[in-house]
Amino acid sequence: MVRKLTLSDTEAVFKISSQIWEGDDYVKNVFDKWVLDEKNVFVGYFENRKLIGFGRMRYLTKTDIWLEALRKDQNTKIKGVGYKIAEYYLNYLKNTKIDSIRFSTYFGNVASIKLNEKLGFKKILTLSLKSQNISELQVKSPSEKITQKTDFNSLKRYCENSSYLKGTKNFMGKGWIVYQYSDQLLEIFFNNKKFAVYIEDNEIKGAVLFTNVDYKNIFWISFIDSSNKKIFIELVSYIALRAEGSSKIQMLIPSNKNLHSYINELGFTSWEQNNDFLLYEYPKSMIEKVVK
Repeated sequence: MVRKLTLSDTEAVFKISSQIWEGDDYVKNVFDKWVLDEKNVFVGYFENRKLIGFGRMRYLTKTDIWLEALRKDQNTKIKGVGYKIAEYYLNYLKNTKIDSIRFSTYFGNVASIKLNEKLGFKKILTLSLKSQNISELQVKSPSEKITQKTDFNSLKRYCENSSYLKGTKNFMGKGWIVYQYSDQLLEIFFNNKKFAVYIEDNEIKGAVLFTNVDYKNIFWISFIDSSNKKIFIELVSYIALRAEGSSKIQMLIPSNKNLHSYINELGFTSWEQNNDFLLYEYPKSMIEKVVK
């Protein structure tokens, strides 16, 4: 049986969550908020009243769906848990207007990947998740050329012409949640002062967008690009000085030689390998069949 989770399921959810990422799963940080959230769908799969697995479906926009936090009890031999939860979501979306259904996963989650590919999901993008301890960065005072004093249209032009968005196929991550780039998304960063630009000769030569995430001690860069390595390093130094309360900086990097060269010089590394972050999408032709 699949049903919405409640606060009474806290202990069971935390038990499963403790098996993920060596006990450092972020679900415990957001559980209460997710349960009380009436807009999105946080459900669990139960057998004989025992929680076997859970997952969340959230609306990134009114028509764009994101699937996240699919977890299964590592000690159970019950199969098809992810399939049953995914089936619940697809039934939930019947008779609604949906433009996209996406999720991200780590390259090593082989069972999850096989399951979702069997359901019809297609991999549309591969990126590299990069991480660095702030204490290991040689942070210096940021250049006076780094500022937030720019207009929205100038920032928009720079981002839209960037090698970063070209490499990510116009996607940006807020943690493991990946958004399609749009004016509306950029406005959120701009209006909330979650950006900085490097201006030289009255022209933007680099930019960074950053965001708050639910992961403990992580400061997240959603977008970064520059005309050269020096400016890139300056922007990362700026971020490191702003990352109060965080011990690490993380970001997603496309297959761009310059960007990889820059972050390697700063000591950013992957957990196991490059190209470890996978973005999947449910084909629009299949969405149309599901929701009609």
